[in-house]
Amino acid sequence: MTSTRRALSAIALLAALSGIAACGPEDTGAEGATGGSDSSASPSATASGAPASGGTASDGPTDDVDDDGQGGDCGKPPVLPAGHTRVKITLMRDAAGFEAAVAKPHCTPNDWIYGADETDPTKHYVLPESVDARLALMDGPGQWKKVDHEQLALHIDRCHAMEAGATDYPKVEPPFGCFGNVYEITLNGKGEVKTIKEIWSV
Repeated sequence: MTSTRRALSAIALLAALSGIAACGPEDTGAEGATGGSDSSASPSATASGAPASGGTASDGPTDDVDDDGQGGDCGKPPVLPAGHTRVKITLMRDAAGFEAAVAKPHCTPNDWIYGADETDPTKHYVLPESVDARLALMDGPGQWKKVDHEQLALHIDRCHAMEAGATDYPKVEPPFGCFGNVYEITLNGKGEVKTIKEIWSV
């Protein structure tokens, strides 16, 4: 009798366990609790702005990846004060002058930045020794240090060398850095550069 009761108890226990295992895969609640790939993907997709249902996040603001100047989520392009121009220096002929193209604003994930294409027309600018020159500091935007004519010419020359990948050329030392060779300038009555200020960018 004892062995019969044990056999019946074992069969009943096996039947109960089989019933629990069989309902597991169909129990979506249990699957979610195990932390499967679907349960972990949805929260991260939602947090990043992409709908978890597989849609797109096109309803939110986008960057001006086409460089069409329309703004994206940068807002309207900045307006420079009258008489101010931003240029990208393309060639430093000597301390007396440089070649530069007008730098245009482009919207990026880091807000507006200025630049020019290699095909943009350039103009020669005379750089007199009396120029009021300021170089951007590495600490961040809005910080400059006044330098003399010779220091400015050396800085521009060295930044061009670094941009070209020269390894056997003196490097720009802190607190200064190279930020794409973009400067904001004004001209005097003779058409020479009166003020020149380096534009900080990342």
